[in-house]
Amino acid sequence: MNRELIALVDGEMGEGKQGGMMLGTGITSTHALEKMLAMVETLRTHPALRDHITKVTFVTKLNKKPEHHYVHPHIGCGEDGSMQLGDDKVWFELILAVDTTSDDVIDVPSAEEEE
Repeated sequence: MNRELIALVDGEMGEGKQGGMMLGTGITSTHALEKMLAMVETLRTHPALRDHITKVTFVTKLNKKPEHHYVHPHIGCGEDGSMQLGDDKVWFELILAVDTTSDDVIDVPSAEEEE
């Protein structure tokens, strides 16, 4: 894969308000786990973000609906699971999700989902 992964960053803004942002990562390999975890650590320790970040989810952006697509809980989508980005209709495929509120919670697609 030579397209850049996207990081979907969830956070709490205080008083129960939740928000998020979509970031480019500069990461082009779905197997670059060390780079993904380094980005999570950078976000987790950033002075302006460290008290707010709750989860970082890495996805690939696809132009055609895959057999198993990922719908992020905080982002609206169409009935087919797609999201409109500019003029493009796209789907996400989950690569890795890291819960930054815990030291050991990492989600990855199960082997059954990949088959």
